[in-house]
Order: sequence, then C-alpha cells, then structure tokens
Amino acid sequence: MRVSMPTMYGNIQTQLQRLAEELQNTNATISTGRKYQRISDDPVEVGALMGLNVESSQVTQYKSNLDTANSWLSATETALTNINTLVSSTASLAEQMATGTYTAQQRAAAAQQVQQYMEEFMQMGNSRYQGHYILSGYKIDTEPFTMQPFAIQPPEMHLQAGSDGAATSSGTYTGTSSATYIVEIDSGGATGAATYRVSEDGGQTWSATNTTAAGPLAIGTDGAQVSFNVASTNWVAGDRFTISVYQPITYQGDNNTLELTTGRGSRMAVSTVGSEAVGGAGGANDLFQIMAQLKSNLEANDAGEVGARLEELRDYQAHLTSEIAGVGAALNRVEVKQNAYDSLNEQLTTNIANKGDTDLVAAATALATQQLAYQAALQSATKVMGMSLLDYL
Repeated sequence: MRVSMPTMYGNIQTQLQRLAEELQNTNATISTGRKYQRISDDPVEVGALMGLNVESSQVTQYKSNLDTANSWLSATETALTNINTLVSSTASLAEQMATGTYTAQQRAAAAQQVQQYMEEFMQMGNSRYQGHYILSGYKIDTEPFTMQPFAIQPPEMHLQAGSDGAATSSGTYTGTSSATYIVEIDSGGATGAATYRVSEDGGQTWSATNTTAAGPLAIGTDGAQVSFNVASTNWVAGDRFTISVYQPITYQGDNNTLELTTGRGSRMAVSTVGSEAVGGAGGANDLFQIMAQLKSNLEANDAGEVGARLEELRDYQAHLTSEIAGVGAALNRVEVKQNAYDSLNEQLTTNIANKGDTDLVAAATALATQQLAYQAALQSATKVMGMSLLDYL
C-alpha cells in the first residue's frame, strides 16, 4: 500500500499531539491534586464524584445548623436554669413569710427583695445569643419582657361569711413606687351606711373612718380610687380587700418557634416561647404575675395569701422544670445528629478522596513513562521527517 508523505507527517503529528496531551493531563493531575480535569475525562466517575461533593456540601450545612442549634439551646438552658434557681430562692423566702411569726415590717422588707428578684427574672428572660433575644419567637430583635407603667389592679376580696360586698378600683396613679392599699369595713351594713378605713403599710396604721359610697373615692394621695357596689346590702365588719398598684411585666415577643433544617426533610425547634416558659401574658404559669401578687401580699402583711403564692411558685417550678427538660432533650438530639454527621462526613471525605484525588505515586510513574514515550516519539519523528528522496540520489 502506498503511503504518501503528507499522510505520514499527519499521523506523526497526531501521535505526538496525543502523547503531549496525555503528558499535560498527567502533569495537571499532579499539580492540582485532582484526578479529573474535565467531565469528558470519565463522565461516569466525574458524575459520581459531583454527587458526592453535593452530599458533602449538604452535610457541612447541616453540621453548621446543628452548631447554631446547640449554641441557641445551650443559651436557653442556661437562662431557664438560672431562673429556676432564683425561683427556689423566692419560694424559700415565701415559705418563711407565710408563717405567723413575722411582722409587717419584715414582710415589707421581703417585698422589696421580691421586687429585686422580679427585675432579675426579667433580665434573665431577656438573655441574648449573638445579639438576638432567645425567648422572643420570631421577633429576635425585640426584648421579650418589658416593664409597663404603673397600673391600678382590681380589688382582691376577702369577705366574711354572709357578706355580699363588692368593689371596683380606678384612678390615675401618680406615685413613683408600687403600693398596696388595704380597705377594711369598720362597721357593716349596706353601701352608703357601712364605714371603712384604709391602710397603706400592711395594717400598721389606718386612716380615719369614712362612709362607703358608689364613689369613686380616693384612697391614699397618689390617685388610686375605690367604688363600693351600690347593690351590696350587707357589708360585714371585718370584710377586707386589697388594691395593688405596680408596674406589670409583659411579653412583647410572638408565639412562633424558630426551626433549623438538620437533615433532608428534618427540622428542629431551637427556641422556647418566653410567655410559655416565663410569663408576661397571664395564665396559671405567669411567673411575673405570681411575683407581683406575692409582693402585694407581703406589703399587705397577709400571711395566708403569701402561702397561696408559695403553692403557685411550686406549681410554676414544676412547669419550668418540664420546659428545661424539653430543652435538654433537644440538646441530646443535636448531639446524636452531630455524631452521625461527623461519621458521615468522614466517610464522604474518604470516598471523595478515593474517587477524585490523584494517586501521586502512580501519577509520577505514569508521567515518567509518558515522558520517555514522548521523547522517543520526538526522536523517531525527527529521523522520519528529516528523510528526503534527495538523500538517495
């Protein structure tokens, strides 16, 4: 078969180019550390490698989310545990003050301590993680608990047997500190005939006796008022009710729970709603309301009501313990998932390395072989392409 010189030269150039490309590819795998430079190098293997990289990226994101969840839950656990510790101290104080051996002055001093505890509860409830409030639901930039202006509370009635007395409170408070007024019926009868007196210091001193009326009637000098129900026909001597004035602490967050994605189709709640765990929205487990009532009961020197608040504190503590246990369970779940993802990430890293990383020993051997082949091909091509018919004339 006749082979023309252009054909021979073309074949030589093609083979040299192929050898040069192989040499270049091997050199690239060594310099980059990657076995494949293009999808076309091995579409099946490169496709599998891309899938592994996508899965590894997802695992990395899940691990990052779990780290955030762990920090958020840990901050919540710390805040609630601190509150629980202070609730125990408050309960101990209430237990002391519920006995009959303490004086009005001692209970008044305890009331000031309760006020300090209440402010500390608010500060703990306003704990933050990375600048965000942890108990505000979605409203992470809003303080969950704030102290409102002074508000005159409804009367807390303590009536004798046979009494049908009723009263309401009103007015605009102008004082600068909380107050508790005790209103006591001095002589019984219908509204308009019965008389009453007022104490602002837990019953240690009393005002002059006044006649009950529909009112509103001033009690004290700071704007608080009382109105006696005109339908009450039988006030009984010894009937009492207290009217408290204090700054309520209310919840400003929302009722949503923050969630993070921790796996394919898996999400985890990482926040606790402040109104449910601490209070500020009313209800049986509103710590701030219990504390405010306890303070008023101490100011009123009412050992019986202090005992009632003690039972409420114990019920609240059982509720809070349950909340803390829920946070602890979530932390355990985070730890289990973190360990699982650590193992999976290690396996993925190994698989990616096996599939996509260059075997330097094998690549160096291949490079040396390819260099020899290329050099031999160049020498052969030089001899063949340097031949001419004139050399034989």
